[in-house]
Amino acid sequence: MPFRLTKWIGSSTFAALRAKILIMHYLTASNWAILIACVFTVAFFYSSVGHGGATGYLAALALVGVAPASAKVAVLTANIFVASIAFWRFYKVGHFDWKIFISFAVASIPLAFLGSKIHISPHTYKIILGVVLSVAGIVLLFRSRWQTDEVVVRKCHLPVTLLVGAGLGFLAGLTGIGGGVFLSPLLYLFRWVKPKTTGGIAAGFIVVNSISGLAGAGWEKIQHAGPLLWLTLPAVIGALLGTHLGARRWSSVTFSRVLAGVLIFAGGKLLIEAAS
Repeated sequence: MPFRLTKWIGSSTFAALRAKILIMHYLTASNWAILIACVFTVAFFYSSVGHGGATGYLAALALVGVAPASAKVAVLTANIFVASIAFWRFYKVGHFDWKIFISFAVASIPLAFLGSKIHISPHTYKIILGVVLSVAGIVLLFRSRWQTDEVVVRKCHLPVTLLVGAGLGFLAGLTGIGGGVFLSPLLYLFRWVKPKTTGGIAAGFIVVNSISGLAGAGWEKIQHAGPLLWLTLPAVIGALLGTHLGARRWSSVTFSRVLAGVLIFAGGKLLIEAAS
């Protein structure tokens, strides 16, 4: 039967249809309820600090047993929408720096495309990134009281930003996320921009890298995402609420503490996955 179907509709289309049917079959109503609640919550908190929420979405999907191959495209799609909203909110109130953004993004975009085409065992990089993000989050948490709008900004040199951007772009494509969760702690800890400007730059960085990674994934994998793409809707609603608080309401200290919490959560999630 599958052989006859593929003669009429093509093997790639049949594979996409089969993936959609499998997702609908294995996800129960309670699974969908959990996913929607988790995606909304992740988008709310991540977007409030200029992040797309990819690491949180992956954790939520893994919780209900969705394979990473099926989840990657849906996560990147939600990332694009959520980070775009975050970018617009932060940019609108002046928390953005085009010069710094371009210096990181110009090298990250092609490397994100390249990274999305490479498949390796995730165990090692989960351990490394989990430790890095957790340590960065803990350091930021203890330093958050000094992260005010009056912080002295240090000069960011172009060769450094190009090298860092290339590395983070490749890592973003490799892991199926936007890379903002890696860029934010660097911008913060090296004081290259003011605290809330971190949110605007990270959001823009996530958008361009997620688009590049999605392009590298190819149309066939986009088709495989199927019903999971509907999770973009609760993500957008969460982002609209979260970015309003992050960009307009929260002080820089509160912003810093929430960002620290997001980093610790993301790092802890990776370490737990590596250990399991």
